[in-house]
Amino acid sequence: MTSDKATRPVVLVAIDWYLPAYRAGGPIRSIANLVAALGDEIDFRIVCGNRDLGESKELQVKANTWTTFGKSQVQYLPQKDWTAAKWEDLLKEVQPNRLYLNSLYSGPFSRLPWKVARKMGVPTTLAPRGMLGTGALSIKPLRKRAWLQLQQLTGAYQDITWHASTEQEKEEIQRWFPRADIRVALNLPVPFDPLPAPVSDGAVRLLSVGRVHPIKNYSFAVAIAQRLATAGHKVQYDIVGPIEDKNEAETLRHAAQGIQLNLLGPTPPATIRQHFGSAHLVLVPSLNENYGHAVAESIAFGRPVVVSNQTVWSTMQTSPSVACLPLDISAWTQAAANLLSMDSEDIIRLSNETYHHCLLDPLHLEAQRTLFAP
Repeated sequence: MTSDKATRPVVLVAIDWYLPAYRAGGPIRSIANLVAALGDEIDFRIVCGNRDLGESKELQVKANTWTTFGKSQVQYLPQKDWTAAKWEDLLKEVQPNRLYLNSLYSGPFSRLPWKVARKMGVPTTLAPRGMLGTGALSIKPLRKRAWLQLQQLTGAYQDITWHASTEQEKEEIQRWFPRADIRVALNLPVPFDPLPAPVSDGAVRLLSVGRVHPIKNYSFAVAIAQRLATAGHKVQYDIVGPIEDKNEAETLRHAAQGIQLNLLGPTPPATIRQHFGSAHLVLVPSLNENYGHAVAESIAFGRPVVVSNQTVWSTMQTSPSVACLPLDISAWTQAAANLLSMDSEDIIRLSNETYHHCLLDPLHLEAQRTLFAP
């Protein structure tokens, strides 16, 4: 394995799952988009597990060797190699300018490599990926808060640099680590590539993309779909994402009276466009989103979207093709009706405006570059 380190900084990325894995959703897409945008400028070496989220079957990849994937080199580790000794070997081999962690709580791909890197004096950046948000901390709160308090007492993260995806996340980090060194850089989106208007068969097709979990608040979206059905529409509501909470899935199925609800499970990135292509409107009623890949992808694919104001999108100045609203059923129903009545060419024009104003401009790219400066 060779590197033009003299001209490109080397960044060793640690993440539990990476392509061709896809079930973990947002963090994988964040790194894939980052590599696509800056892989010609930065030498990304990605180290991850060799299974997808929740899967016992290994990915069809070679383990413990560097494999070219897009503009990066990836090494997939079987569980037996999730050790301090392996991370020490990797850091000595790669000699990165920076280690980049993508989880706060992961033992093998965050806490362990950070412990080794700190001992070796390797500069390290940690992206908590929304794990310090109020909604995220409401899941298993006692365990998470106890662990965070322990880190405060021990000073285990006092030497690390933090990557906040938004100003809101910066505040979340400071709440627990007041003296933290924090860099703010919005996650990079997929390219703007709008899809043609879906072929109409008389049904209103709604879409949500993300894991089936209470924090995603899909029961609220089901209620919106039912309001539209009551107004005389035939409504199909597709949810694309892994079923992490079976009780939540059953709750949604029982609640979906008068609409066609499809829990489609996870899908590879290569086929996600098909789901957006058949959708008239995207709903993101989440109680917490660090970035909101479903919103960004809706914009990039030229689809209107309604998103909760309990997400980072409450701080964005979007065009009218994106409605960011409190979780009020009447307000969401009216916004959905308005967006469904808009001309498809207007939606694409407005989506383009939002994309270049909110998601990808020179300042966003420069902020990402600064994260990895030697």
